[in-house]
Amino acid sequence: MTTSTPADPIAKRLQTVQHLITSGKLSEAAERLNGVAKSAPRDPRVYLLGMRLGEAAGNPQRAEEAARRAVELEPTWPVSVTEYAALLARLGRFDEALDHARRAVALDPRNPQVLARMVDVAHDASRIDLALSWLNDLAAVVPGNDAIQLLLATDLRRVGRHEDAVRCYSGILERQPGNNAALLGRAQALHAMKDDEAALKDCAVLLEREPDNQEYQFLRALAAGETPPSQPEAVVKGLFDSIAYQFDDHLVRGLKYKLPRQVADIIKASHPDLKLNVLDLGCGTGLLGACLGRIDGYLIGVDLSEPMTAQAAGHQVYDRFHHVNVLDALKETPASLYHVIAALDVFIYVGDLTAAIPDAYRILLPGGQFIFSCETAAQDEADLVLRPSGRYAHKRSHVEALCRAAGFTELSVEEQVLRMEGDQPLAGFLVVAKKPA
Repeated sequence: MTTSTPADPIAKRLQTVQHLITSGKLSEAAERLNGVAKSAPRDPRVYLLGMRLGEAAGNPQRAEEAARRAVELEPTWPVSVTEYAALLARLGRFDEALDHARRAVALDPRNPQVLARMVDVAHDASRIDLALSWLNDLAAVVPGNDAIQLLLATDLRRVGRHEDAVRCYSGILERQPGNNAALLGRAQALHAMKDDEAALKDCAVLLEREPDNQEYQFLRALAAGETPPSQPEAVVKGLFDSIAYQFDDHLVRGLKYKLPRQVADIIKASHPDLKLNVLDLGCGTGLLGACLGRIDGYLIGVDLSEPMTAQAAGHQVYDRFHHVNVLDALKETPASLYHVIAALDVFIYVGDLTAAIPDAYRILLPGGQFIFSCETAAQDEADLVLRPSGRYAHKRSHVEALCRAAGFTELSVEEQVLRMEGDQPLAGFLVVAKKPA
């Protein structure tokens, strides 16, 4: 393999191409890169830049062809295999991405750059077991790096190894007492271990530093045995920003999520001509819009996560997106605008529905439908329950009472399995509440 040296003329020309890509001058970059390819047709670095150019131009097929060619030219060069693995992950082809990630690590098992990139691939693919393995290798190669230790502790907590996570977080805090991320992680792990006395102490320190931080306030309430009315925006946004481009595959194929198709069929049955306005609350990656198709009216999506709505925009059926929380969207929308409001798998993060349901009633047109799902809380539980999963469950009788109090007179509630959770069916119910005509 030809490596870069100060006298390497190809490297200098490739740097110019890279600068042009970064500057958005894609036509000039393509012209320059073609020139380099003619003089160095077997240099894999040329094709890795071709991959970046393809991605920048919105041409994933060309990007993949270029990355694959780089690997074919130098199959034992860890850089080309690493870049190909990362690209496949960005394309959502996680099984292939992980195969190449394993190859990259095997080729250079003590290279911190390779290990760090492949940890990212494992995270993207939701393979925390692999991420942990490679993080442990990375920590051995780069000892004393607290950024690596923080990732390691967080993954330990995510797989339920809370005692190990606490030890790891505590080690970071011994060296960096002011590290709020480590202190928050330790408090979360302590709460999961039901050591709420210790969790509250960490929360007190966090809130002393940042009294208005909603995430810290939320965790303090949990550790104190309270049920906060909703999850903080930062928590929800952070969760979905990180999984946006793998979300559809995980939810539909992995968790057997069928609500969008079911609700689209309900909407089409009520509006066979598709002449209607729809508000999709917590639209995510636009699964409802994809199932509904283009309508003769407005389809408006609401979601905190911009990476999620970027995925939804790809369906080319939404007219507009608003990046606000669901409660604010309902509160600030003028009356009598929509024929249908949908909130699928959304209220598990919103919690208290005492304002949401009346606001939905207000902004529906006469005869309009409010269609939403909830996870089920048992009749002997509270009206609103925060599960250890961090999601809210609602008591069916309480939700029905809120709907009738808001003015909905026609109410259909169907109990069903919402999706799989830990290979077990998750019980919930789907509500179709109709505003009087």
